[in-house]
Amino acid sequence: AADAEPEPLVAAEPVSEPVSEPVSEPVSEPLSETKAPSLSGRELAASATASLRERDFAMSEQPAELADQEQQAAREAAEARYVDAWTRRVQDYGNRFYPAPPDLDGQLKVRVVIDHQGQLLQAEVVQSSGHPELDQAALDTIRGAAPYRPFDRGMAGLDRLSISRIWRFGTGNDFGVR
Repeated sequence: AADAEPEPLVAAEPVSEPVSEPVSEPVSEPLSETKAPSLSGRELAASATASLRERDFAMSEQPAELADQEQQAAREAAEARYVDAWTRRVQDYGNRFYPAPPDLDGQLKVRVVIDHQGQLLQAEVVQSSGHPELDQAALDTIRGAAPYRPFDRGMAGLDRLSISRIWRFGTGNDFGVR
């Protein structure tokens, strides 16, 4: 009776083999790998995992690079807005309190350093107009218009800002800063 039981099982295999032969071979191979993965199967899984990590890392680098570029562009735009506002403030102040003397004209270059709180740290004439009165009027204007507004969020992390500008004094030109 014990011999009779295995025979129907063996007989059942050939009957089912022709019907599901293509299916039984692929199914049996993955099952044997799942139960006892071979070394090459582990290596394959490790390689696939590493490949996925590299792809994810490469994909995460692109948005990070874009984010850095966007952040840099936003910072530059914030700095440009700040310099523009600073220029208008200094120009308005200079036109009210230090109008250009009618008998003098010239141009000079100044450099100003402002900290993140809007405090004036330094003001100097980098290139003189040749007229000490004009040079001094420019420095007095810069000091008189201070303090300036603090840096906005777009300039976060920036401790100080250096601004270099050319001043023109002359006929028909009040107190021009550019």
